[in-house]
Amino acid sequence: MMQVLFMSLMFVSSFLLQQPQHSVENTATTLCTPIVATSYKYPNNQYQSLQNEDDFYQQINSALYEEYSDASLNIRQKIAFKDIPKAIETFHLKTNLIGKKIDLTQHTFIHPNRQVYFLASFRQTEQETYHKYFIIDAETQTILLGNSLYNPHNRIVP
Repeated sequence: MMQVLFMSLMFVSSFLLQQPQHSVENTATTLCTPIVATSYKYPNNQYQSLQNEDDFYQQINSALYEEYSDASLNIRQKIAFKDIPKAIETFHLKTNLIGKKIDLTQHTFIHPNRQVYFLASFRQTEQETYHKYFIIDAETQTILLGNSLYNPHNRIVP
């Protein structure tokens, strides 16, 4: 009788303690996968060797971007996408432009370490001021962001 009880207990315990069968929802890989997978249109390319900013500027189509003639300041930099706000802020400080900070939170399709070119130009005369900057993807040479500003100096003539 004791043997039958022991065998019954073994059978019931093996049934109760049995591991769940492998299925898609019970695998460790699936359980460790983030709920939202990040897919970038412009993925990380920080380890790719891409041309420097001066070589890039020399070969770029002038219809896409050209520095102002007689510019007071030209900036050419190859930077990570995440560093764009600091580059724009520096450009604004150097040209005495009060501008709002750029917000990149809506640009979730671009990896923060994506290499981009920051090209900026500034020209000032007694009559007018010109500012412009462009952020161009270093790999695809696509314009990602840009801005230009023209400001005439209004003078009151007596």
